[in-house]
Amino acid sequence: MAAGAALPVQEIDRGIAGRSALGEYERRHAKREQRIRQRWGRLSGLVLALSEDPQSTRAWERGSTGESKLAQSLAKLERDDVIVLHDRCVPRSRANIDHIVVCPSGVFVVDAKLYTGEIHVKDVGGLFSGRDLRLFVGSRDCTGLAAGMAWQVAATKAALCEAEILVSPVLCFIDAEWPLLGGPREFMGVLIESERSLKRRVARPGDLELEEVRETAMVLAQALPAHHA
Repeated sequence: MAAGAALPVQEIDRGIAGRSALGEYERRHAKREQRIRQRWGRLSGLVLALSEDPQSTRAWERGSTGESKLAQSLAKLERDDVIVLHDRCVPRSRANIDHIVVCPSGVFVVDAKLYTGEIHVKDVGGLFSGRDLRLFVGSRDCTGLAAGMAWQVAATKAALCEAEILVSPVLCFIDAEWPLLGGPREFMGVLIESERSLKRRVARPGDLELEEVRETAMVLAQALPAHHA
């Protein structure tokens, strides 16, 4: 390299959205098919044709689809100062983080869910038990999803080694419906977004300059590596 020439910029492994979820679906699907073929022999083709994977297996495929759809939506921003890391592994854990967005306003840890139904908060408490606010999408109680964001934020902050960068948790519901008037935008300290509103949020101006965004993304990409099948 000639004297005074700039050092090459390290490439950031941004990962592939939904890869680990799709891999888990394929593993479960193949295991079920193998079990049916071993049990039913020549009739296995008929059994497979007249049945489908259990909901617990199909949920993995649906999860992968939701993550991929959000990744495609965020990619349309086409901005150098918005870097999205997909499907990140957490060291010493089998868990993963769907997406981490690094942008001028900070870091957003995003859990993507492909759910249908209207998003709303409901008080399920009784007369004697007091208030018990819960987050719903349609009839699905998603309160646990919000509570589960805490470990993802903690893992991300640990990867940043206490750097003074705002880390915000986000539940992003793909294809869900929002009330005509309002709707929850935050629940238990977790931001509630659609793919469109999340794009608007991460595109807002902030304190991090382009180089700081890239440096932060590089640190996170190294500490929380992309899932590779």
